[in-house]
Amino acid sequence: MASDDDDPAALFRAAMKDARPLKGRRRRVERPLPGRARPSASEKPRPAAALMRAPATRPPPPQALDPAGATGLDRATADRLRRGRLIPDARLDLHGLTLAEAERALSRFLERAQATGCRVVLVITGKGQRAQEGRPAGGRIRAEFPHWLNRPANRARIYGVRAAHARHGGGGAFYVMVRRSK
Repeated sequence: MASDDDDPAALFRAAMKDARPLKGRRRRVERPLPGRARPSASEKPRPAAALMRAPATRPPPPQALDPAGATGLDRATADRLRRGRLIPDARLDLHGLTLAEAERALSRFLERAQATGCRVVLVITGKGQRAQEGRPAGGRIRAEFPHWLNRPANRARIYGVRAAHARHGGGGAFYVMVRRSK
């Protein structure tokens, strides 16, 4: 047997039971939905306030940031970054650090940047090795950087990322857009 929670029409009828039609309008005749049993007289109707409350929904997870594109940025900001017209408020150089040290340094840096009100920060990862045994190879820090940005604690602090302009490090650096602190 279907409950009132499963029947949107029953929920609507219960919420509107005290409503009166506007002047000059006729009351709509209620028709049962095919395949649905009407609630019996023994079932208690729920209060209208409980029926009107919408279930709590979680916001959709934020889009994963990708430094290769201008993820999370509006067009004007992305253009200014691409042209090197925005000057970073702070910078972090990850050269010479181990992966664990670099990840911790990035997290602390983003936390401080948000606390101090920085809007655009520059993170220098380096380009990595150019060639290894005749084939191109990338840097480990640069490869892990997008994953570190998408960790929940860091993702909550930033809203966009883009590769840096040549005057700020080019392919070995990234602009990170920091959210305002709440």
